[in-house]
Amino acid sequence: MKKNLKETVGPGVFTPWQEVDVEICAFVDLGIKVVVNDEYTGLVYRNQIYDKYQKGQKLKAYIKCVREDGKIDVSLQPNQGTHVFLTAEKILKHLKAAGGKSRLHDKSSPEDIKKEFQVSKKVFKQAIGHLYKQFKIKITDKGIELIK
Repeated sequence: MKKNLKETVGPGVFTPWQEVDVEICAFVDLGIKVVVNDEYTGLVYRNQIYDKYQKGQKLKAYIKCVREDGKIDVSLQPNQGTHVFLTAEKILKHLKAAGGKSRLHDKSSPEDIKKEFQVSKKVFKQAIGHLYKQFKIKITDKGIELIK
């Protein structure tokens, strides 16, 4: 890990959901410790990790919040509204590549959804709900289908 990293940040340095560059530096009990913008340390909580990562990996991430103690909570996904929109786009691409049908739907297991789309079941359900309301998909007991 880089030397002279700041463990805390003052008010106003980051805004919520600001995009930052991170490098994964350690896997800890609480989640993943990251270096933020080559200057600060931050933490991605275990329950918000939807993919496999490696030490030294560099990614775009988002400032979830700066806590009262000055420590930085980081998210590897954009804020919820943006995340739902991006997931909806990912689902449409998946459906087009799969011939218009997917076995995944709102009753699928969180593990299957996470494995296919690297998102929580909650975000997946919001994304398919969004696509359903736009009449882009139909939801059946066998999965979801593109509406032609």
